Amino acid sequence: MVSRQAILSAAALVSVTVPAVAQAPVRSERVQFARGASSTLLRGTIKGYQTIDYLLSARAGQAMTASLSSSNRSAYFNVLPPGSRDVAIFTGSTSGNRFVGRLPSNGDYRLRVYLMRGAARRGERADFGLSVAVTARPGAGAPGPGPGTGTGQPVAPGNMAAYCRGEASAQYGVRPAYIATARLIRGRNGGSTIDGTADQGRSGIKRFRCRFDARGRFIDVMALTRDG
Repeated sequence: MVSRQAILSAAALVSVTVPAVAQAPVRSERVQFARGASSTLLRGTIKGYQTIDYLLSARAGQAMTASLSSSNRSAYFNVLPPGSRDVAIFTGSTSGNRFVGRLPSNGDYRLRVYLMRGAARRGERADFGLSVAVTARPGAGAPGPGPGTGTGQPVAPGNMAAYCRGEASAQYGVRPAYIATARLIRGRNGGSTIDGTADQGRSGIKRFRCRFDARGRFIDVMALTRDG
């Protein structure tokens, strides 16, 4: 007869060797800027242990600016240098959701978007927008009127506020009614900006800036708060 102690020992061994949660594999997507552009806005959704690696080719000495806005405050992104699968040069969970830095080497950089372990374990979801710019010098992709090339059709000045609210609504994962915008400001380079706020409920009020180039083409929505 098998003793009760032997049964308990076997059960304990099984509980140790079987993982509690099977993590989903990392999905990779290649990032390509539009012709003549140096920035782009990436939108996506992750749930649970899902992770997305955005692969972006860049050269040593170039500067990268990246900013994450999400409907879930437990969503972050890391920046991994060429050849690295785990070691990051920027970790969002400890440094916030905005990265600005000069790149150390040539190759593919990974911008890894993920949920923190607790949120992943609960199967939470995050709709996010990741703004990425690669320029010749640090800070060139930062918020505010300045060099930048948009994509798509030009937007008339009278329609820019509504266009901005629509883009911010998608990026922050809230309805347009929860987006508020200020007046349009013309930059010295001919571009335009519109500042605004997104009410994410329990996640708080997020400040952002919509940017348009000199031709009125939309560039991106840049986060103005540290946590996106």
